[in-house]
Amino acid sequence: MTATNNDYITVEMEDDFVVFLTGMRINKWWKVWKWLPVFIAMPRMCRELARRPELGMIHYRYHPGFGSMMVVQYWKSFEHLHAYASHKGCAHVPAWRSMNKAVGTNGDVGTWHETYMVKKTDYECLYVNMPDHGLGKVGTKVIAKGKKRTAKGRLGRGNDDWSQLGV
Repeated sequence: MTATNNDYITVEMEDDFVVFLTGMRINKWWKVWKWLPVFIAMPRMCRELARRPELGMIHYRYHPGFGSMMVVQYWKSFEHLHAYASHKGCAHVPAWRSMNKAVGTNGDVGTWHETYMVKKTDYECLYVNMPDHGLGKVGTKVIAKGKKRTAKGRLGRGNDDWSQLGV
């Protein structure tokens, strides 16, 4: 069992970073031979990346759903992510080629990804009564007090003055 941080915790990142969301959706359950290789490829890649920190992934977490899977990954930079994705000696290129050959655009399996490049000053997070999670496994954890108690304060954007929104 993971220890819970029983306080308001935020995270400070030393550098800019990348959040990469990727996933799959099983569109035709009965075609196991199409979706199973796609389903097992991501854990293989994540294990490879965890064993080789020099490749630039700094943390990942699976989010399974009914008929779908999403993985949240944190990367040192877009350059690291792109280098891994196109490195012929790593697991991604053969998995990508295999999926395109077996599935392509036939509709049996859906895949997707989104890439967000984040400046070290342009994010905020808060964890309450949670074990280390997300950026809490990546950055330096600090107690969210004073100005850091609000999202606006964590973003360095002053106090919560609602009058500017006409509220």
